Amino acid sequence: MRIIPAQNDALQMLAALATLIFMSWSLKYWPAFYHLDQRLHDQVPNRQNSSFWRGVAWIGQPKLTVGYAFVLAGVLWLTADSITAFWVLATLGSLDALGIGVKLYFKRKRPDQHLPGDDGYSFPSGHVLGTTVLVLMIWALWPTPWTGSLGLVWLMLVAASRLVLRAHYPSDVFSTMVMAAAWVALLRRLYAPLAELASAQEREWLDLPKKIY
Repeated sequence: MRIIPAQNDALQMLAALATLIFMSWSLKYWPAFYHLDQRLHDQVPNRQNSSFWRGVAWIGQPKLTVGYAFVLAGVLWLTADSITAFWVLATLGSLDALGIGVKLYFKRKRPDQHLPGDDGYSFPSGHVLGTTVLVLMIWALWPTPWTGSLGLVWLMLVAASRLVLRAHYPSDVFSTMVMAAAWVALLRRLYAPLAELASAQEREWLDLPKKIY
């Protein structure tokens, strides 16, 4: 199984860069942006008492998403596709590290009246970050209408749960999706040279007995 770069990878990366620059500038120098975000946030219905939305958020929590990624990598490893298995873990792991760095840089406070369990900073959303990258990785591995449709539905549910549970502002959720999509696009571009290098190393190991004897 091989990951094929998409034609719009560069566009996604540029969009993410533009989004981060816009967020950085707006949160620091444009008070009207915060008020607009707050107004949009106030229009979202409060569903903090909903067992359904709490359940969606629990299933989509970052810790479990890491577990899903390890299961996916394990399946790939068992099918003798260690390169792609490593790519899955590297993509999610590096994006999680990036997400922590972005949180510490922006230090954006969460909306008022968020649930006690939703601690930490507001941007980016860990739930949306992990779910977006997981859905896009599965789509890159198995690009079928079913995986695309089911993945999109699940991503929209997780994103909506972060809004109706008052955990994030709308701009947090949207910008997180853009950032995650761009990171997958970047790692998709790096997959090809990584796979070629690993294949060359594998061929060298296979040829080693011939050189010895």
